Amino acid sequence: MLTFLAVGILLLGKPILSRTQNPETVWSSVVVTLHGDRVPLISPDLSILTAVGAQQLHSAGGVFRDRYIAPSTPAVADNRIIRGISTDEIDNTQTFVESTLDPFNGGSAQAFMQGLYPPTNGTFRLSNGTEVQYPSDGYQYPQLYTASPWDPNSIWLAGGVNCNAYKDATEQYFRSTDFQEKVSETEAFYAGLEPDIFAGVLNNSLVNYRNAYYIFDYINYVYQWNSTIPPQLSVKTFFTIQTLADEWEHAVNGNVSAGNGISTIAGQTLSAHVLDLLVSNIQTNGANNKLNLLFTSFEPMVSFAALAGLTDFHNDFYGLPQPGSSMIFEMFSSGANFSNTYPDPSDLMVRFLFRNGTDSPDNITPYPIFDNDRNSLEMSFNDFVSGMENVMVTSVGEWCAICRSRSIFCAAFANDLSSNSTGSPSSSSAKVNAATRPAVAGIIGALIGLIMAGTVLAIAMLVFGVRFFRTKTKRRSELAGFKGAEKLASDRDLTIVKSSGVGATVVGKGHERVGSWELGESNRAKGAGSREVGGGPRASFDDDGISIVDHHSEPVKVVERV
Repeated sequence: MLTFLAVGILLLGKPILSRTQNPETVWSSVVVTLHGDRVPLISPDLSILTAVGAQQLHSAGGVFRDRYIAPSTPAVADNRIIRGISTDEIDNTQTFVESTLDPFNGGSAQAFMQGLYPPTNGTFRLSNGTEVQYPSDGYQYPQLYTASPWDPNSIWLAGGVNCNAYKDATEQYFRSTDFQEKVSETEAFYAGLEPDIFAGVLNNSLVNYRNAYYIFDYINYVYQWNSTIPPQLSVKTFFTIQTLADEWEHAVNGNVSAGNGISTIAGQTLSAHVLDLLVSNIQTNGANNKLNLLFTSFEPMVSFAALAGLTDFHNDFYGLPQPGSSMIFEMFSSGANFSNTYPDPSDLMVRFLFRNGTDSPDNITPYPIFDNDRNSLEMSFNDFVSGMENVMVTSVGEWCAICRSRSIFCAAFANDLSSNSTGSPSSSSAKVNAATRPAVAGIIGALIGLIMAGTVLAIAMLVFGVRFFRTKTKRRSELAGFKGAEKLASDRDLTIVKSSGVGATVVGKGHERVGSWELGESNRAKGAGSREVGGGPRASFDDDGISIVDHHSEPVKVVERV
């Protein structure tokens, strides 16, 4: 089967040995995980994580808990525990969890984290003696970062999205002679599939090699969930559908030679993100980014396998990874001297590991990457940096230029590529830090929004004559007591409960989440559009009773009394 399934078999006859025989200290790890079983992309229903997919990722979280946090067999796995990581409760300063905006990736992250940090059974006692516990028997709440396509940081896990050069390369492949020959070769096979399988989902004219991945994605789903499908498909037919999908995805996402390697753009951005997270751990002497968990689709994983030379070493890396598969980048040091002191970067090592699927807890297998010695399963951090720098996209601006992207944030990085080309950074961290952090990206997005709003307003004023003015109303003759009888703008957050004679109700609006899932439609409409009872009509800016100022009158005197 042309998938990652049989990769480990080839290692059985190869004497690949590890150079590290001394005790190891793991300082940081980046785990890139494929989503679990989900509703297929061409289904009329929303593509979400299924119950099977949630179980797959929950199981995967437990496997990595056993490896990095609290091993069930200390005698075997204690040298894999990440130094100083929280054991029972999530510490969001130590972990970094990120997924794309796709519901199945976000759901995969949440299911994984519940396996990594299971619910806690602890209770808390209030001052009055009442004992309370977190909901769902101690459910823990991880901090999950997701980036929309309008966020510059979205490129790190989805480099092919909004990348026009990638789309053009894909269309060019579809027009190539090789592709047309493949379509002709497989036309009879696809035509022979039972049309009832795709009824209401895919028109029969679209059941061909051009849609090889989407066909497999759908068949793989219904084969498991629809009892009428397996009798219509032989094992050989299912294998052929999967094999054709493997070939399709490699041509579209793993061809390092076609179009200057633009088909691997998702792996190029992923490489920069992985290196950035490991460098962040170094820069904080191991305090932050101990365990970094990235949840994405298959494109970045397939692309990185091609860029790292894994497809040259193992032909089976041409195929699609199984649901819940993980690529692991483990940074460690060896020797007792480093057990409590963070080492110099020159003493750090990196190993790459792969876990294909979630069927077995023991299938985490190391592989050599880049041009590293094929007989060694680890490489120095400096060599790892060199390998990553040779394949990665170093900044958002470079991605915008390479992809010819029209993403809204690319305007802010128009000069990024030219400024970086004036000279090479003196260190890997200089390059990696060009990758935009979430906080910086938020500021950039806000500035872009303000600039666009200002531009639209200026055009409206210059072209359409839009003007703003204050409405004049009749001024009140007296204030009628403290601030007058009418409600002023400054009083909008305070409602006097007149029926009770005393007391006031503060209407909090500072953190109101209009449109969030916590609020029902009726409450949302009522809270957003209603006024406080008895407030009366609001006064204009000038209707405050004190807008006329006498410059020759006596100034206001401060009166202090209780």
